Amino acid sequence: MRRLPNVCPLGMFLLALCVLPRVSGADAIRLLTSEREAAEARAEMVLDAREEVLAGYFIVGSDPFSLTALSLLRDAARRGVRVKLLVDDQWNKIPQAVQAHLLQEGIEIRTYHPFNLGKLHWISRRLHDKLVVVDGEVLLAGGRNIESPYFGLGPKQLGRRNYLDCDVQVKGSAAAEARAYFLSLWDSRHVRKREVRRPMVEVEKAARQLDGYKEWLDARIAEARAAPRPPLDDPLPVEGVHFLHDPVGHKRSGDVAHELGRLVESARESVIIESPYLVPSRAFRSLLESAHERGLHVRILTNSLATTDNLWPQAGYAGRKKWLVRTGVELWEYRGPECLHAKAAVIDGERAVVGSFNLDPRSEKLNSELALVIESREAAEILRRTMDAHLERAWRIDARGIPEGESERYPGVPKRKVMKLRLYRLLAPFVAKQL
Repeated sequence: MRRLPNVCPLGMFLLALCVLPRVSGADAIRLLTSEREAAEARAEMVLDAREEVLAGYFIVGSDPFSLTALSLLRDAARRGVRVKLLVDDQWNKIPQAVQAHLLQEGIEIRTYHPFNLGKLHWISRRLHDKLVVVDGEVLLAGGRNIESPYFGLGPKQLGRRNYLDCDVQVKGSAAAEARAYFLSLWDSRHVRKREVRRPMVEVEKAARQLDGYKEWLDARIAEARAAPRPPLDDPLPVEGVHFLHDPVGHKRSGDVAHELGRLVESARESVIIESPYLVPSRAFRSLLESAHERGLHVRILTNSLATTDNLWPQAGYAGRKKWLVRTGVELWEYRGPECLHAKAAVIDGERAVVGSFNLDPRSEKLNSELALVIESREAAEILRRTMDAHLERAWRIDARGIPEGESERYPGVPKRKVMKLRLYRLLAPFVAKQL
């Protein structure tokens, strides 16, 4: 078999596929904090699918990892499994010829909010969900898109920084709720069916490309059967899992932002948060002020200027650092080498929250978002330990709005990036609702 460019490290994530314990019992979860766990869980679910795979993502790439994942979906469709793939139209990077081939193979593809002159407001309202539902029984959701930087392969495959992220795999009633939500969105006026036509020679070439990736993947699975590695941790039984999602269409009372706000309001002791972007809206500022008055311990980890992948929300955050610290927030900035991408929280050491929701106006007012709230002290403790470990590669921000013990506002950041941030800060007030 020809050597697949820059894809071999993925095999490290898939060697245990055939010996993984199956999620069993009602409301059992597995927190997926490492790239290996996240890749294996997704592959395991598709390999086990009997009737249906529903996948909805903000980004699906054109890199080797993404194409390997698509070859796995194609294999499921060939087994007679119904496969529905929903992608945000602006961030659908799947090559046209590959899409045409997948459509021929029976995979249904739809995109969310394609460009439409009659609906220009769609441009700013994106599908930010990330979820997979298999057979209405198993759900995987969280922060990861389908692209190599979310699975530890960014530098090798795309020359980009990796993302530090978190997902959760669930078996229980939340999977059925997620299925109902996905199908409601799938059948809504907000999505369009993909109809892609490419020259046959291009489609045949795309088919051969996916054949190569699937052949490589089959070889890795065979290696796992021959020399199994230690399995992942057993699924954790929990008291309950709540699937939160925005309504199909415009946001309103009861959306993810509202429900997460109620969680913060109900906290008695502590709220520990990770968010790649931190642009406090009026509503979130009010929550923080109330938390401070109640003596609540609030800790937030977000990206530093050195690690952020988006200067616009960083511009909206930079001027709020002193206020956040004055309001009692224990504020930390991640310094790498990855870019923080996890959207997670622990409430009172009793509830764990994992989802797609960023602490910014886009997630609160514009984008379609989801979150899973896990009622479990043990799950909360596991997630809290992971979040604590991230502080080993972070700065605490002091009352001056800069890292403790540092004299520079942005240590180690190239001057060009600092200058760009300053320019963006001048423009940020004019696009505040889009940050």
